[in-house]
Amino acid sequence: MPQPHPPTKHPARRLAMTALKVAIAVLGLWWVLGQISWHDTAVIAKGQTVRQAVFLRPTRVPVISRTSRTVTLNFARQIIQVKLPSGKIVTAEANDYPILFPRELTLPLSYLAKADGHPEIEAGLHSLMMRANGWLLLGALIIVGIPFFLTAWRWQMLMSVQDMRLSYAQCLRLNFVGQFYSTFLPGTTSGDLVKIIYTARVTGKTTQSAVTVLLDRVIGLIGLVMVAGIAAAVQLLATSSQSGGAHGPTTGAGPDPVLLHVVLLTGSLLAATLVGGIAYFSARLRRLLGIDAILNRLPLPEFIKHADRSLLAYRNRLGLIAGTFGISLVSQSVLPLAGFLAGRAFGMHAPFGCFMAYIPLAALAASLPIMPPQGIGVTEAILLHFFVTRGVDTASQSFALAQAIRFLPIAWNLLGAYWVVRGKFHRPTPTELEIIESELPVQPAAP
Repeated sequence: MPQPHPPTKHPARRLAMTALKVAIAVLGLWWVLGQISWHDTAVIAKGQTVRQAVFLRPTRVPVISRTSRTVTLNFARQIIQVKLPSGKIVTAEANDYPILFPRELTLPLSYLAKADGHPEIEAGLHSLMMRANGWLLLGALIIVGIPFFLTAWRWQMLMSVQDMRLSYAQCLRLNFVGQFYSTFLPGTTSGDLVKIIYTARVTGKTTQSAVTVLLDRVIGLIGLVMVAGIAAAVQLLATSSQSGGAHGPTTGAGPDPVLLHVVLLTGSLLAATLVGGIAYFSARLRRLLGIDAILNRLPLPEFIKHADRSLLAYRNRLGLIAGTFGISLVSQSVLPLAGFLAGRAFGMHAPFGCFMAYIPLAALAASLPIMPPQGIGVTEAILLHFFVTRGVDTASQSFALAQAIRFLPIAWNLLGAYWVVRGKFHRPTPTELEIIESELPVQPAAP
């Protein structure tokens, strides 16, 4: 009897999802790029008088050059708001009538606003890249490969419960290959799909392969939330206990609202996950809630029912599950730690705990199914919100940080090309992909 052709995704739906992802990326980048500068800019203080014109608000002007005492600014085509000697308030280009500033003007550093007691000169993106500490970036690059080795171990532990015997070396290779596909062929072949298909080929267990890959992904995401929540709580306690300091706009005046919101958000997510997990795995609660009866009545594919039975195999393996969560906590701490090193390389001043709290949330948001590949536009916008709107660091620095936490892992993802090019892991066939995607849609995400 011929097998029915697996259903394919509707082209209109696929096109709409692609359009949504592109729109999110464009809007996010448009907003972020509108707030960064390629060149250094100086901030003239509000109330400062320059050539008899009083500045009515802090004004950013591109820097041409600077010395230990002066700064030369480029006023060409710069819109400024000043009060003229006549008392008239004018908003116009600085080098046009009636302001008539020269295109280049040298001012004492004392004319600038103060940031942390120093004249406020914001480094542009070009300067940040040129002055970045290469040793710190190298350290970030080295440690960001650690999760590949930890998650391979975690996945191997989960497969052992399903009596699936893959060696650690096989799990590690599949990790690298899966990330290569997710990074360089997004939307075509998800890395998780590759792992499911190749594991099924080796073990002959398609459903169990899918269950272990998805459970591994879920544990990883929960670990990401836990890292963010713990870091935010610790940093919140640290800043709340200080009577004053340079970091955080609310230091000494109550808890930092941003950190408090992170604690509440992550705490709610973890509480909901805990309650849902207990309800799902508890035999008594499943009977009281009628979960088994509901699953039997619903017209669900046999694949889903088989997956449910496979998941229940973890019910009595709490020690193993706890071990995988421990691995996940360590693994998911690496990216924000690498981000902290990269941030310091770019001259960022936010406390260590803020990097550990904010970067996991950015990574979590970027992994949602509706987000563009690699979270383009989303990661930048979230990091800018966390680090810049609080007045701690600059838009250029947050943009550079976003690129670091995106491209440093990609350098490791390239290692998967070694096995792909050698033909060890060729692209799965369209039939295999359609079968798995129709039964269990999986989205590419970071390890």
